[in-house]
Amino acid sequence: MATQVLIIMHVILGTADGISSTFFTATARLTMPLFLGIVVVFLCWFRRCRLNAEVFAPGKHKYAANTTVGTWFTPGVMWWAPRRITLDIWSAGGATGSPWVINAWWAAWLAKSVGVTAYMVIDLNGNPNSPYIVLVDIVASVLAVLMIQQVTAAQKAKAACGPAGPHAGYDEPSVS
Repeated sequence: MATQVLIIMHVILGTADGISSTFFTATARLTMPLFLGIVVVFLCWFRRCRLNAEVFAPGKHKYAANTTVGTWFTPGVMWWAPRRITLDIWSAGGATGSPWVINAWWAAWLAKSVGVTAYMVIDLNGNPNSPYIVLVDIVASVLAVLMIQQVTAAQKAKAACGPAGPHAGYDEPSVS
């Protein structure tokens, strides 16, 4: 829940420039610490989910549990490995149905990280609060919240009634 609340607060503060310059000035100092807090809390949640996935499906993951956080910061690898790890977590949690939320979240995250950077390079005088940037930020944030909820719910369900009953090594990803 903490990650989801932080993401929503970041979106609200990040789009504050279009609301009022006074409000923006008052909240601008909060956006970077808030963003860094989101990164830390999300990566803690992500690592915990990956460790749980190892309990649910030992040895069936492409990436080792100790590389879970590092893949987000490794150039080149960061564009596909975290999605693959998330899909492995999803599968190990026994989730049924299509992982469309993970794929949509990942596409939105790429649009935000790569697309916004490209937009700012192409239009050097561009408004950092252009409708494109704001829309991509909101969509990516909503999908991140949904993805966190679904992955956490799948892991909780798997821990409660997996094939062999409750899992002793399961640790609830409480920072979600």
